[in-house]
Amino acid sequence: MKTDIRANGLSRSSFLRTLALAAPLCATRLLAETQPAPAPAEPEPDLGNLRAFVELARSDIRAQKSLVIAQNLTFTDAEAEEFWPLQREYELELGKLLDERYDLVLQFARDYGTMTDAQATTLAHTAFGIEEKRTKLKRKYFKLFSRVIPAVKAARFFQIENQLNMAIDLRLAGALPLIK
Repeated sequence: MKTDIRANGLSRSSFLRTLALAAPLCATRLLAETQPAPAPAEPEPDLGNLRAFVELARSDIRAQKSLVIAQNLTFTDAEAEEFWPLQREYELELGKLLDERYDLVLQFARDYGTMTDAQATTLAHTAFGIEEKRTKLKRKYFKLFSRVIPAVKAARFFQIENQLNMAIDLRLAGALPLIK
């Protein structure tokens, strides 16, 4: 059964780019699950490398984000004039939440080898809170975007947004060890 990628809101090149980001991680995970191996001790996260990794992942996606959006959403001149400034405001607010999440990742890395139940509980509740804020932000901006572009386009924007964020999340998840 052939699926039209454009029906899902992505151009072929955007889909392939997203797949290329996720494929190495998926292949590594699949191999790890199908080939039992002795479990080596997980190394302590390197905070310097972690910061560089997170910043690289975020900048790679951000650099392509506007292009991906423009390739997959066709705007009239009037829509574009209203949408892009609003989208930049959204990115600024989202950036603050991503900074909170980054701080949480750093806290996890610092506590990794000695994490207590209390620290794990705080970590989990903070992560849930960040996700709640992220959902609230999306709801807020869906309403705002729907005032300047049709709701279908606003929904497609968030579909693209979610796909790009999943690519970042996959890269980050692959870089972090499981809690001991």
